[in-house]
This record gives sequence, structure tokens and C-alpha cells, in this order.
Amino acid sequence: MPARQLLSVVLVAAVVAAVAALAVADRPEENDVPAVAAPGVLRVLPLGASSTVGVGSLGTAGYRLPLWERLTARGVRLDYVGSRNSGPDALPDGDHEGRSGWSAARMASFVGGWVLAADPDVVLLHAGTNDLLAGASARSTAQSLDRVLERIFAAAPGTHVVMAGVWAPLPRQRAARGELNTLLPQVAQRHRELGHSVEYADVSSLFPAGRTADGLHAGPLAYREIAGMWAGRIETWLDRRAARRLTRPA
Repeated sequence: MPARQLLSVVLVAAVVAAVAALAVADRPEENDVPAVAAPGVLRVLPLGASSTVGVGSLGTAGYRLPLWERLTARGVRLDYVGSRNSGPDALPDGDHEGRSGWSAARMASFVGGWVLAADPDVVLLHAGTNDLLAGASARSTAQSLDRVLERIFAAAPGTHVVMAGVWAPLPRQRAARGELNTLLPQVAQRHRELGHSVEYADVSSLFPAGRTADGLHAGPLAYREIAGMWAGRIETWLDRRAARRLTRPA
């Protein structure tokens, strides 16, 4: 082979070897590849009555602004959903499904349509206070919330629901409030046995009565406590979901 052709062959071989070496060097190790894809947008439906609107601290939209701040600080890409919209300019997303004055009994007739339209990943359910204030028994209120859950899961079977109890002090309904607090865990358990993803949050002593704005609705500090409760539940659920994905067989 002539010397010039031999030199060309050698140069081509050197280039090919260099490119192959770079490809190997740039290939990530298996441990460097995330086992779970980055989470997408988390669609959260705040669902309830006046406390969901934020009465008592409209400047923070109740718990919705401090909850937004905590979850987004963690890196959650949050999207509040719902057919209503309200809140201060500081809240980037004011969507919710808060209906001031509504009882759980009334809500049950409409909630399926709301949830179907919102398509949430997580529902933050706080209802029942207005039922007790109107004279409904604890058992009747629990049955109404059971129907609310039935219609939520009929509309969105894969959603996760955090159902909070009554956080308003309600001194005149103290006995009914206490009884409801014992019934709602049973309601949640019944739905878990049906395969639904739901948990009950006991908020009966979440904050002292002195932190209410008007004796009924939470004030700004109490709403921060409520936001922390919701955030903790959501974060735990997100961690469990991520762990399940990590351990899922390939």
C-alpha cells in the first residue's frame, strides 16, 4: 500500500477510535439516571365552604396562599383547580371549589360534576361545619360526607382525598363535633376498603379557639396551621407515590 494511502487509513482509524471513546465517556452510569421521572403538575382541588374561600383571612385566601408557598418551595408544580376563583394578587392561582354557607348534604348533589370538570390529583375536603350549625346530627353529617366521597370517587376514581374534620370550635355543638370526629375515620376506612385513596385528618385540636377571626373562621395564624396540615399530608402522599414507583418491577 502506498505511504499516502496508509497514512489516510491510520488517520481515519484514529478519528473513529476518538469518537468511540468520547461516546463511552459521555454515557451516564446507571446510578446517574433518575429512577423516577420528574413529577408533572399536581392538580389540587380545594373543596369546601367558607373556609375554603378564605373567610377570616381573605388576604391569604385562607390556607390557599400559605399552602401554595410551602409546596412550591419544595419544588411541586402546583395547579389549583375548581370552578371558582378568588384570592389576593400574591396568589398565582386562585382556583378552588369553595361555597360559603354550603353544607355537606347540599354539596353531595353537585360535587360529582365539579370533580369531573376539575380532574384533580388531590382533593382537600373540608365540610360538615355548616351541617352541625344547622342542627344536623353527627351521624347525618357523616352520612352526607360519605355521599360526597362516593361521588368524588365516581367522578375521579384515581384521585387522593384528604378529608379534614371540623376545626371550628363550635361550643354549642361540642358533643356533635366530638361524635363526628369519631365517625369520620370509619367513613374513610370504608372507602379504603373499597379501594379508594382517602385519609382522615383529625383537626379538632389543630389550633386554639383564640386564633379564630370571629369565633368560627380561622384567623391568619390558624390558616397557616391548616396549610401546614394539608401540606404535610400531600407531601407524605407524594413520597409514598414516589416510593411505589421506585419499587415497581421493570
